[in-house]
Amino acid sequence: MIVLTGHGSDEDRVRGLETGADDFLVKPLFYPELRARIGAVLRRGMGGRQGPLRVGDIVVDPARRKAWVGEQEVALSNKEFGLLRVLASEPSRVFTKRELLEAVWGYRSPARTRTLDSHASRLRRKLDPQNGRYVVNCWGYGYRLLDG
Repeated sequence: MIVLTGHGSDEDRVRGLETGADDFLVKPLFYPELRARIGAVLRRGMGGRQGPLRVGDIVVDPARRKAWVGEQEVALSNKEFGLLRVLASEPSRVFTKRELLEAVWGYRSPARTRTLDSHASRLRRKLDPQNGRYVVNCWGYGYRLLDG
């Protein structure tokens, strides 16, 4: 949570941070700074983990931008890799379509687009061409990763 306020005393800032805010900005604000601070909070929210993530047979290595299923490396586009990385960050969680569109595509408002569905379908086929496992569509809600 980022607090945006017109109250910028030292006590206000400390109170905001002590009550759970991740950051604190006083108006008037500089828009590029706000964007940078939002990016920093989102990066922290991804767990800050840069090492390889293992979910069942899938390994995602963000530092090297590589993914494997078992011993087989999987060639992914940037958006497919971004989608897999987000899904692998919390493998037991169902991510809403809105969350995924924000995290991977940077959409700021709900959009009527099929790009997420198209990319998820391609990612599913690339990870498991025979059975289409791993990327699970939770109809009407979003996607999750299956570790089997």
